[in-house]
This record gives sequence, structure tokens and C-alpha cells, in this order.
Amino acid sequence: MAHHFQESCAYFTAAKYMRAVERHADTAFAPTGMKPAYSYIMLTLEDAHPQSITALAAALGYERSSISRMVQTLAKHWLVQLTTKGRTTQVDLGPRAGEWLPIAQDCLLQWDRTANELLGSGKQVMVDALVANTRKLEVQ
Repeated sequence: MAHHFQESCAYFTAAKYMRAVERHADTAFAPTGMKPAYSYIMLTLEDAHPQSITALAAALGYERSSISRMVQTLAKHWLVQLTTKGRTTQVDLGPRAGEWLPIAQDCLLQWDRTANELLGSGKQVMVDALVANTRKLEVQ
């Protein structure tokens, strides 16, 4: 019996796609010295700050423990400041954020150019489908 999961399994194909995307995104975000996820946290905070770890996790689709671990790393680099109030940890931009954020923004633009070049005109259709399908799966 031949298995065809390479072409029909949503889990397998999404994970394989993500590994390929991650290799290219890591290259684009290399000037930050960190994985792309750290830039997305910082850019999210630039848009609205401070935010709780819970709010960042919800906005970015990560587990709270992953966000907590990543913001601890960002705090060690003085990119964010953490303030605990009761059981809530607030994350705000840190003293080095102003010099680091333009680099992250440039990396995001480079990543967008790379993705457009590699994926062509079908990129936006695929992104729209991924957003819609992610919303369906998050309801479950």
C-alpha cells in the first residue's frame, strides 16, 4: 500500500512548508542575532505597549510558556522590560529597543521581498488561506 501523505496530509505538508520557510526567514532575520519570533514580539510591542504575556501569546499564537521564555531572553538584551503585578507580567519596550527595532523592521521588509520572489503571485492567496484555516482550527 502506498501512502500519499506527502501530498494530502495537512499536518505533514504544513510542517514541511514551515521548515522550508524557517530556513529562509532565519536568513532574513539574521542581522537581529535572533530567530524571527523575537522580532515579531518586538514589532507587536512597538504597535501597542505594554502588553501582558497572555496578550502577546494570544496575538502571536504561541503558548504562554514560549512567550515567557522569549521575553526573558529579550529582557537579558535590554530590549524589553518586565513588570510583575500579581500574577500578570507586563512586557514593555526596553532601553535598547529603539536601536534594535529598525533592524527588525528592515529584516521584515527583506523577508517580505524574499517571500514575494520565491512564492510569486500565489503568495497572498496562500497567506489568506492560512489565516482563514488557522482561525477555523483555533475555534476547536
